Amino acid sequence: MTCIPSAYDNRRGSVIVDTEKGVLLVSSSGGYYRLPGGKPKRGEASIQAAIRELREETGLRAYEVKYLFKFHASKIFWIRAKGTPTPENEIHRFAYFKPGKDMKVKVSDNTIKILKKYYD
Repeated sequence: MTCIPSAYDNRRGSVIVDTEKGVLLVSSSGGYYRLPGGKPKRGEASIQAAIRELREETGLRAYEVKYLFKFHASKIFWIRAKGTPTPENEIHRFAYFKPGKDMKVKVSDNTIKILKKYYD
């Protein structure tokens, strides 16, 4: 059995932005979708990386942040943000996840596990 590396296996800050449409997901290739976020820069905390990456990837500005839980090496944060998301930097596509709604895009297995834990 081959183990596919996951973005969440590395130290990173990942973001749950829960909107009326559902939880915002991002994709750089249109292949798999994941939560916004990324690896902290040298000396940067995971929470700072989460806020920075959200802005860099979507243009959204965080104004309320709450730590939720750790998943693998990644810290998951709930963020309320201002603005309208627009794909920026390496991000080219958005999707929204709602429980029970049939997804027309591929969501990474680990992102599904994080979202299940979030909704539970």
